[in-house]
Amino acid sequence: MVGISTDSIENQKKFKEELKLPYPLLSDDGGKVARQYGGTIPVVGLANRATYVVAQDGMVKEVRSGSDAIDPAGAITSCPMRGR
Repeated sequence: MVGISTDSIENQKKFKEELKLPYPLLSDDGGKVARQYGGTIPVVGLANRATYVVAQDGMVKEVRSGSDAIDPAGAITSCPMRGR
């Protein structure tokens, strides 16, 4: 599990420390990944906070948004690789 954010690496480090996130955060500078997954707010172009559970076949199995996207527990439960 990884988090991908359009925020700067510096902001991501602070966010990870504040929330004690148990997974790495990657930088999506320019928002390319956010756009590919439909994770941007139309017109404004900013990224929405969302968690996507993606299976090995590339299919999106679940999407969690808003505050549910911060807590990884729901995504971990939905993860097709869980228990392997």
